[in-house]
Amino acid sequence: MTGTERTPLDPPWSLDLLADLHAGVLDERTEAELRPRVMADPDARAVLEALDATVMDLHNLPPIPMPREVADRIDAALAAEARPAAPVVSLDEARKRRNRRLGLGGGVLAAAAAAIGIALVVAPQNNTADQPPGAQQTQTSDKPVSGPPLAVKEGEFAAAVPEVLKAQNYGPLDNQDRLAGCLKGGGITSTAKPLGISPVSLKGKTAVMAILPGGAPGQFRIVVLDPDTCGPDNPQGVIADTTIKPTR
Repeated sequence: MTGTERTPLDPPWSLDLLADLHAGVLDERTEAELRPRVMADPDARAVLEALDATVMDLHNLPPIPMPREVADRIDAALAAEARPAAPVVSLDEARKRRNRRLGLGGGVLAAAAAAIGIALVVAPQNNTADQPPGAQQTQTSDKPVSGPPLAVKEGEFAAAVPEVLKAQNYGPLDNQDRLAGCLKGGGITSTAKPLGISPVSLKGKTAVMAILPGGAPGQFRIVVLDPDTCGPDNPQGVIADTTIKPTR
């Protein structure tokens, strides 16, 4: 080397190098050597001033709110993450349950359902000994079979969120349309499927708790409804309406 060869710190400097200098990402030795040279160069100094102006313009922009649909998707993803994973049942155990419930029949269907993780719900069969052939009917229900409603306390609804998030049980409200009408009565315009919904027991009376997106990432809106009185024209049917951010 002759000592007159150009180094990366000699002008003209690239815009990338000047941007790194402006952002303060260069190591201390390089910055200490480069900054005096840049400040002595009018063209390079103009680039730094333009970067300063750009940063100031961005800083003065009004805050941009997150789109509602994005916040709802984040809430739905958080709710899905909060739900516990479905228990894994072995094929042998599923077959044993099948045999206890169905005797010798339905082997192919029960085995296939167990293999893909589908839970078979068999309704109790009535005594059909006195019925003529072809008169037997299968009893089905759209409502999930469950135990007593979850007991909740007024002002402590957040404690029930993990359990309600597991459920999609409209209980005495029957369906999404009835829920939407009850929410409308309380001035709540959401028509989306709730993140979770379940009958609950409040002060010894059956109510329905629905968990909706809270309008901001990580927030849930808890609405408790009186199924006997709620409707699109009765705001008194909404027992509680609160927004929470669960601790993780």
